[in-house]
Amino acid sequence: MVLTVSGVSKMFLDEVILEDVSLRVKRGEKAALVGRNGCGKTTLLKIITGEMESDAGTVRLASGAKIGLLRQDQSIKNGSTVIAEAELAAHDRVKLRDRLAELEKVIEDGADSDAVEEYATLQEHFHEADGWQLDSDIKSVLGRMGFEPDEYNKPTDDLSGGERTRLALAKLLLEEPDLLILDEPTNHLDLQAVEWLEGWLKRCSSAVLLVSHDEVFLEATAETVIEIRDYTAKTYPGDWKQFLRLKKEADERQAKTAVQQAEEIARLDAFVTKFIDSQRTAQARGRRKLMNRLIANQVEAPTKEKGINAGFTNVTRSGDIVVEAKKLNCGYPDLTLIEELDWTVRWGEKWGVIGENGSGKSTLLKTIFGEIPPISGVFKTGTRLNIGFFNQDAVDLDPSMSPLEHILAETGIDTGPARNLLGKFLFSGDDVMRPIGKLSGGERNKVVLAELTQISPNLLVLDEPTNHLDMDSRRALLDVLDEYPGTLILVSHDRRMLERSTGQILELRRGGHTVYPAGYADFRRKHAGDADAPQKASAAEPEKPKMSQRELSKEISRVQASITDIEASIARVENAIADVEAKLASSEPIEEVVRLSHRHTDLQSDLEELMQRWETESHNIEDLMSMQGG
Repeated sequence: MVLTVSGVSKMFLDEVILEDVSLRVKRGEKAALVGRNGCGKTTLLKIITGEMESDAGTVRLASGAKIGLLRQDQSIKNGSTVIAEAELAAHDRVKLRDRLAELEKVIEDGADSDAVEEYATLQEHFHEADGWQLDSDIKSVLGRMGFEPDEYNKPTDDLSGGERTRLALAKLLLEEPDLLILDEPTNHLDLQAVEWLEGWLKRCSSAVLLVSHDEVFLEATAETVIEIRDYTAKTYPGDWKQFLRLKKEADERQAKTAVQQAEEIARLDAFVTKFIDSQRTAQARGRRKLMNRLIANQVEAPTKEKGINAGFTNVTRSGDIVVEAKKLNCGYPDLTLIEELDWTVRWGEKWGVIGENGSGKSTLLKTIFGEIPPISGVFKTGTRLNIGFFNQDAVDLDPSMSPLEHILAETGIDTGPARNLLGKFLFSGDDVMRPIGKLSGGERNKVVLAELTQISPNLLVLDEPTNHLDMDSRRALLDVLDEYPGTLILVSHDRRMLERSTGQILELRRGGHTVYPAGYADFRRKHAGDADAPQKASAAEPEKPKMSQRELSKEISRVQASITDIEASIARVENAIADVEAKLASSEPIEEVVRLSHRHTDLQSDLEELMQRWETESHNIEDLMSMQGG
């Protein structure tokens, strides 16, 4: 076990947060920690990482185990750069690399025996740590987190909140800890990065304790599910779908047992009441003891947690054309992000807008709202529009106001209806008077959603509305959008929401765009297998024609021949590496050791490239064989 939590309890003032929580995470295990917002997940993570002490219980890590933590409020220090922060995460290998470079200069100037001996020792450690792959690893992880090479030297002071989160995640992946704790890692990641992270987590050797409300992400990564509910934890073996099935069955058994016990207690109570002062008093006393024993050990029915209960009403119809763009170029004077966009949104359509970070999604929304003018082309909005906008992370809220004050100011309704409205979004009692600045991210999002349902816009624009929402709230929002009769423009990386709530997709990429009129399923089909090798898309790019059986057979033969050639090259490079390593192990002149070390690094880089090509062609042959079989 890499982590063992035993009997942990925690209270704040008189409020129980955690009670007798126990769980275990094995080496290499991918465990999901789930539960509604406010159930104690963050508190438990702080206790595990030592940021907070528990009132009772113990937390034990395996000897020498290193924890890596990504929090929702992860910070990156200012005064640095993207590449410097990334290298800081791989400091052990960076330190070895830099010291080897220093020793090479010493050796070239006439080495003494101490320098030669240190160089040989460090070189061995460097190779054992895969130091030859350091630069490749750093650039690969930064690239997957959305950083372009021209952004490597970008000052950290200039990073947005999303960029800071992505850089923090990149650093964590490069550290390769024994236990990786991820708190909502998919917030601020685009679809490509989320899917890449899924694949990386499957392959990595670290144990993972993952907090997420993204069900698709959990379906792809979780091997074990730990649920925090009613202050304690229960572990369910198996993947996410197994967890849902087991939880449902357990709840049904518990509910049935609770009903049976209640009926038995009522039956015994009736007997005791009737016969306690009769000739059957002895029997009544015996049954009273049995009844009291049942009451003392009575099973409670599973608590049915409240969910959002709201919807849009009185949505008026706008004109037929809601948004229209022709040959639209938009962005900023020194940076065009969207080029030659032809896009028409009609009344009642549900559009999903997706794309990698930096592709122009937020810029498009700002253009729709008139915050920035188009660079060129035609852009116009329709008539009789009442627009409702959900801004990512609810940044427009005044932190000094309470939810009630905000609703009163923005909607004009009276205090009673405002309280009722907030109650539908799970704000009760004094919660409506708490400063917005002290609310969680999910609670702030609910304030904005409550406002939107009250004003009932006929054009609803949502920018990442599921960030910080728990699963029940996400499901409730899906239900609300199902019933929404107006026009929807949804910017999101939530794949379930895109699949269920949108009918058309606009995909933006740097330098291009594509419209998928058949929706998200169409987008997924055309991008199947593309997560690890994204290509630039263009609106004018033709769809690849389907291959005939003869063409398919030819392509299978070509790919098989390519795989054979790559495997032969891999064998040659591996033999060359073995030869160099044998020479490095012998007593060669130091100048030859330096040359061989550089040769070893080059060969390892060649081998990595060949293995990537082999993996790509292997996926290709699987797809082709599947097409042939279909």
